Amino acid sequence: MTNVTETKPTGDAAGVDAAMEADIIQKGLTAPRVTKESIDAIMAAVDYHTYVVPGTTTTVAVAMIHGFTLCQEITACVDAKNFDEELGRKYAIEKAAAVARDKLWELEGYTLKFGCVSLPDIARVAHEINRAYCEAMGDMSQEEWSQAPAWQRDSAINGVNFHLMNPDADAGLSHINWMAEKKADGWVYGETKDPEAKTHPCMVPFNQLPIEQQAKDFLFRAVVHALK
Repeated sequence: MTNVTETKPTGDAAGVDAAMEADIIQKGLTAPRVTKESIDAIMAAVDYHTYVVPGTTTTVAVAMIHGFTLCQEITACVDAKNFDEELGRKYAIEKAAAVARDKLWELEGYTLKFGCVSLPDIARVAHEINRAYCEAMGDMSQEEWSQAPAWQRDSAINGVNFHLMNPDADAGLSHINWMAEKKADGWVYGETKDPEAKTHPCMVPFNQLPIEQQAKDFLFRAVVHALK
């Protein structure tokens, strides 16, 4: 008989994912797998829509990604005197997020097993093509995906998500989306790219970019549409 160590569930889905990831790394398990990082990246793109069922204390939260419904969860109280709409929405979303996270592990596992392409994988390919393009122009500053800083990977994932949600968006709109993300993070125009100072020479309207910089947006869009 195999000895099994009994453990109690913590109820913290993200915490369990982190602990599992640490154990896998410690044991040196290197076969292809779904990672916590990839799930976190996809979860960042999940939208939550909530509504209160009229005449009840029931709040419904729907977790969706790219128009696909992952799950629907509810909260409710027995006595209407205890009903608080803000708390109802908050905890309905938390419940939906936990279930959506578990569903994504299953869906991403299926994707990996049967050769489909996930959102983080599309972002990785787009990043590597951009890196190769930059090197062809003599810019050797780009790191490969696994070594790229988190903000750069997140930016690529955001760009992929934008095109998946807006399939008719052209390269110019892709640049506008990129600039909006940068501005929200405190980046401004600068003659040189400096992640520490958050300056970037491409923080200008699309039609003011050099043609070789515009090409990056065309390439990015083409990669997303080819792999989606």
